Amino acid sequence: MQNLISNLVDKKFAYVTKNGVYFSVSKFTNYGKLSKKHTDDLVSGARVNIDEEKDNPIDFALWKFSESEPSWDSPWGKGRPGWHIECSAMSLKYLGESFEIHGGGRDLIFPHHENEIAQSESFTSKQFAKIWMHVGMITISGEKMSKSVGNVKSVNHVLEDWGPNIIRLFCLSGSYSKPIDYSEKLLRENITKLRQIESCYYELRLAEGSGTDSTADKLLNECKNEFDSALNNDFNTPLALAVYYKLIKEVNSLAAEEKITENSAKIILQEFERMSDILGIQIMKVTDEEKNEFIKNLSSKLYEWTNDRWIISLSKENGKPSKKEKDMILKKELLIELKNSSSLFLITPTMSVLIIIFPILIENRFAVDEDLFIISRLLFLIIFFTFFYFIKWKFDS
Repeated sequence: MQNLISNLVDKKFAYVTKNGVYFSVSKFTNYGKLSKKHTDDLVSGARVNIDEEKDNPIDFALWKFSESEPSWDSPWGKGRPGWHIECSAMSLKYLGESFEIHGGGRDLIFPHHENEIAQSESFTSKQFAKIWMHVGMITISGEKMSKSVGNVKSVNHVLEDWGPNIIRLFCLSGSYSKPIDYSEKLLRENITKLRQIESCYYELRLAEGSGTDSTADKLLNECKNEFDSALNNDFNTPLALAVYYKLIKEVNSLAAEEKITENSAKIILQEFERMSDILGIQIMKVTDEEKNEFIKNLSSKLYEWTNDRWIISLSKENGKPSKKEKDMILKKELLIELKNSSSLFLITPTMSVLIIIFPILIENRFAVDEDLFIISRLLFLIIFFTFFYFIKWKFDS
């Protein structure tokens, strides 16, 4: 950082005062090109105390003199680096004089990123970053997420509650540059979409039959071009996600009409997996061994869903199920499995909250003593686990 500052001083882009070393904004003619601000209209920001020693009120600190810790010795005096210089120093060291993409929150466009450009390009005489991508803030009920407000949702907390796929679908549904309002209702809606995504994968992975389908080939080419075009247009993830859902909907529809052959499915599956990888959607894959084993097991027995329970019966086709019967089985197994995971997922946290709250309500309502309070909690625990395993048994059976 000190070498960078020394270079700027030598080039007359910076000057020394009794309070520190400052960058001279007027010396950098392109100042304001990122934020579209003009130096004539700018005044000292809220982050900066007006310093009469500065040549211009909007000049910013590269090094501030200070005897208090933390502070370091420098050619100009003991102190510490300004707010912006460290970012330029790290970028120059690890990414080079020019690099492709610089990101950050929209609240950093001015003055931080504007100042970062000014000091970096004055040092190198080269373009600092080719592309700037500024993300919108996460809000809750329209308010910016903030520790001071107390409405913070940590990444770990959200991942534990919803899992990575649901979070990705939720975040990708909005433009990266716009604010996104955290909503558990919207997160919950993505559970259904995730089921459709997984169903699409299994339809493609377990498709049978020979031949090609011109409808499937046309759909593939159309979706591939639209998907790539959306992402190349300022990373338009809402549009890319819409194309992804379009492919999934069409595949599931064609599968229901038995219009997807194994050959077509292999081609579509490659593109489906490419899109999924780009979007970060992770699906539990079916290996060739698992597929063959599953089909082998179906060759002699047929599972059917009757009266809310799986039963085993022989097929009418010489002990072998038809393709239509296999498809029905696979779809129902997938849906039942998803129903199990999502239902238990929603029940468990709800009951956990009741374990804590219910005995407390009893104590407050009836003013019971400590022994009865402990007994009430133990009874409720017994009820909870009995209910939980009953529900699990119902799903498993």
